[in-house]
Amino acid sequence: MADGHNRDDVASLTEKAYLAISSAIARLELKPGESLTQDRLAKWLSISRTPVREALRRLEQDGIIQTAPGRGLIVTELTISDVEDLLEMLRLLDTEAAFLAAQRRTQAQAERLVEIAQALMGAAQGYDIEAWDRIDQPYHETLLAASGNQFLRRSIEDVRRRLQRITYHLARQPEHLLVGTHEHVALARAIYDGDAQAAAAVQRQHIDTMRTMTMQMIRTHIVPVRGERF
Repeated sequence: MADGHNRDDVASLTEKAYLAISSAIARLELKPGESLTQDRLAKWLSISRTPVREALRRLEQDGIIQTAPGRGLIVTELTISDVEDLLEMLRLLDTEAAFLAAQRRTQAQAERLVEIAQALMGAAQGYDIEAWDRIDQPYHETLLAASGNQFLRRSIEDVRRRLQRITYHLARQPEHLLVGTHEHVALARAIYDGDAQAAAAVQRQHIDTMRTMTMQMIRTHIVPVRGERF
């Protein structure tokens, strides 16, 4: 029994470490290209090295960190070209997910998506970023579950993880928050109505809007501070 509890404790601490490190990377508190050591991170998180090691392994598998020759593990850097490629892939995948979700969603999923979208709008109108972040996750989880394709879901989650440091800061731009949330609401309505073509069109437009605002944010806010690698 004790061994079972120990494994559960390690798994829980590994998840804690994974979320804390990935969030710090998204917020640019751990900088692109910065070296990461188990000892420093374990001290920062006040936990042992074992869960930190497991969390770093997951982050490397996700492409959020990488091994650099002579430097060990570092935070993965992105370029403008990387972001454009990732957004291009997200446009293809998300559009298909929206199309399938409108066709395959259950009534409960459709109602849940509309309910979450309305809550997102309330958070956006009040510019409550923390609440919006919390609500946005179940929105996407519900949409991807409704698509009924686990491999499509995993691919989308992988791309979104790699874009997290971009989307985190983009959501803090008031104009993007409102525009993007209106598109979330429109997508939820199209899926509720079972209109696959409309759902795909809304999601395609959403990613196009996201790309335009992302490129503007990178060139005006990120590149002047970080340079061409961020």
